[in-house]
Amino acid sequence: MYTEGKANIKHYDKAFLNPKGKLSRDISVAYMAVLADKGANALDATSATGIRGIRYIKEAKIGKVTFLDINIDAYKTLMQNIRFNKVKGHAVAYSTSIQEFANLKENKYDFIDLDPFGSAAPNIQDLLKVSKDGTRLMVTSTDTAVLCGAQEKACMRIYLARPMHNELCYEAGIRVLIGYIARLAGQFNYGIEVEASFSYMHYMRVFIRLVHGAADAYKSIAQLGYATYCNKCGNRGIDKKAFPDKKCALCSSDLYIAGPLWAGSIYDHGIISRISKYMKENSYDKDAVNFIELIDSELGMPLYYSIPRLTKMMGIAAVSPPRIMECLIKNGYHASKTHMDMHAIRTDAGIDAVKKCTLECLKSATAKQNKNKQI
Repeated sequence: MYTEGKANIKHYDKAFLNPKGKLSRDISVAYMAVLADKGANALDATSATGIRGIRYIKEAKIGKVTFLDINIDAYKTLMQNIRFNKVKGHAVAYSTSIQEFANLKENKYDFIDLDPFGSAAPNIQDLLKVSKDGTRLMVTSTDTAVLCGAQEKACMRIYLARPMHNELCYEAGIRVLIGYIARLAGQFNYGIEVEASFSYMHYMRVFIRLVHGAADAYKSIAQLGYATYCNKCGNRGIDKKAFPDKKCALCSSDLYIAGPLWAGSIYDHGIISRISKYMKENSYDKDAVNFIELIDSELGMPLYYSIPRLTKMMGIAAVSPPRIMECLIKNGYHASKTHMDMHAIRTDAGIDAVKKCTLECLKSATAKQNKNKQI
């Protein structure tokens, strides 16, 4: 028996169940719980054992969940778990592909959860067919090697975008995924509102609300752009021009350009705060609560600074990221940690100001060490 939240999964020998996905499921349940209207319906498009959908029914009070799994053995396992958890009155299940389901069914869903093995890209277009104004898409991609640039050609083929293969790959990968969804949604006259996103372990997950209308679709397309990075000086930024600058504005070196990708916000802190509050009030695991609280405290500006990468680029010894944050804040900038890299910071300061604070902190730490040696 595998128990998670209020779901008891008795059968999982013939369907995939990943206990390490618990954090993702915890956040998703809380997301639904704070946003779902009474009687809301949901589509669990990649059900496997049914653990996600069962938790949505029992914890987020979703009125009806439709479960899909094309594998017949997984489908039988899913049905066994639905019966065992006594949620049959709130569940309907199909052993079919997402493509077949989307072309045959006229149902529209309030929430759609897609958590496949590998890329989410092949299924987005079909799921837009069963969406409506206000539908919330919860999308996972586990092909992080592709989104993080280790397989650049695959990323260009699957997501129609060039990835970043450096310390910024996690954020760039999320932005590539969101940008891909925005472009497909625009074809269906949907704009998007990104309510939450995170990178964790081997996957990236985004939470997006669809807004129907040609004007909203165009507004979202206008939020596409490119991430630029200078390998020589570390300067980075987001460029929304159709043809981004190819030379670094600081040192005139060639810029690495990734995209097109989502250049807008990847967090709605109002919603993330509500998720965090719900998780604390309902005694979720400490690790999950700490994780969502970290995201809630994270600044919204794009493209964080990896301090180890920066100090290596500068050819100096290691410097504590929290001390650099303190220096930046003291100098009038904003700064925060980021969940994407425990040794990185987000800030509205440019690369020159970050380097200046890094050198000041190193000088201060060195002076303190020398003083201690003398004592």
